[in-house]
Amino acid sequence: MNSLLLINRKLILYFSAILFTFFLFFFFFKYFLTFERDNKLEINLISNADVSEPKFSINNSNQKIFVTAQEGNFLDNENILLNKKVLFESNKFTIETEKVIFNRKNQSAESKSISVFKSDKTRISSEGFNIYDKGNKIIFLGYSKVVLKW
Repeated sequence: MNSLLLINRKLILYFSAILFTFFLFFFFFKYFLTFERDNKLEINLISNADVSEPKFSINNSNQKIFVTAQEGNFLDNENILLNKKVLFESNKFTIETEKVIFNRKNQSAESKSISVFKSDKTRISSEGFNIYDKGNKIIFLGYSKVVLKW
């Protein structure tokens, strides 16, 4: 018991102050890094797109093809570059890709990125496609893989 009384109280006070400062510094530093990381995530979410979630349709006598994407950039008065999760959807088929140039005047679209066409009994993977004649005709570009189901 006498050995506990011999401990210098000033030494305990200094040690406690240093330990408390260290823990405060650690928690503030941890909070600052988390705050900075969250701000960087918010900055990355803001893109340079002209249009957010654009929606178009290609109208012909047989069907209506709805076109959606996450981003769109105007190239000129007629052409729009659609980016990220571009989807062409009608009652008969869907086409998924990442980049498409959509022509509003001609109601046509062209893609040179990997595309997947899906319908009831057909699946076509290709290196791109060209939709023209108001959606009546589709040409698949590059190496293409066709899977037909019976």
